Amino acid sequence: MKTKVYIYGLCDVFYDSYYIEGIKKIYKKYTFNTSKFPKFNQGTFAVIIEGKHFSKKIIIDSLDRNSVNDELLKWCDVYGKVNYNENNLPSIDQHKIIAIGPSFGIKIWNIYETLFYTLLNFIRFKKSIFYQREFVANYWRQYTRQSLKKYKVSESSHNEVFFMNSIWKQEEKTNANRAMFIQICKELKGVNFEGGFAARKNGDNLGFDSLVYSKTMPLKIYLNKIKNSALVFSTPAVLFCHGWKLGEFLALGKAIIMTNHYNQLPENLVDNEHVIYANNAHEIKSAIKRLKNDIEFRRKLEFNSRKYFDEYLAPDVVILKLLSRSK
Repeated sequence: MKTKVYIYGLCDVFYDSYYIEGIKKIYKKYTFNTSKFPKFNQGTFAVIIEGKHFSKKIIIDSLDRNSVNDELLKWCDVYGKVNYNENNLPSIDQHKIIAIGPSFGIKIWNIYETLFYTLLNFIRFKKSIFYQREFVANYWRQYTRQSLKKYKVSESSHNEVFFMNSIWKQEEKTNANRAMFIQICKELKGVNFEGGFAARKNGDNLGFDSLVYSKTMPLKIYLNKIKNSALVFSTPAVLFCHGWKLGEFLALGKAIIMTNHYNQLPENLVDNEHVIYANNAHEIKSAIKRLKNDIEFRRKLEFNSRKYFDEYLAPDVVILKLLSRSK
């Protein structure tokens, strides 16, 4: 009997394309299915892997919040949690839960495959789809992303810094940290800075209008500017989560300045080895100067950040880790 892989048919292919990519790399073939699963909520990423003598049930929870879904935890053999926090674990089945670190949306299908899976899965699961417009839109959003092969290391600039990020309504600390980094880069001599906050759609920029970057750009151009940037800055985002950008920065092999993260990673990022931790204006300014002036040190961080991604965060690595823990 060949190994068969079933992915819950109501999953969110925009957010979870990353993990489908890991499954594709390991098993090549997979099937979207609902009959083998309980009636999970739309957007749940659940997988069943069946072989001749085994069956493994996997949940991957990429939600921003660090709480755990008790129903999903009870069902599965292993529960991969992006925003894992040991201070917020349930009282039972803790051994099933493991930290898998940040991911990000990627393109996994070409236009023909996207249309095929959109139509096929919509027709097959239509009666179970509660948010039909969102279901269809997420297939298209997957296609608008870049494929994982586009996230590769390239030579960075010596003095150009690019930063573009969102203003969040409820996240004062995140906004303040991002504003601090933008302001420092704008004022620091020898730094050619481009970017700022992306304007909010409703026009209310929460007092950060002077730091708003007026241009909009396709993801491809954004990635090229990040690749060229001498350094990048990361801080926890919504609900103190590991944002997509942290995963992207590590995949791109960037020299990362970051504030302390609230949730745990699969393995610690070591200060001055993988990243530079900086939590106030003085530390951020010092880190920028060091990365700008010490090319050898910057190259070390760039190498180690990509190495960390390859060892702990790559899609197939995550899937294999979950499988090893479910034995």
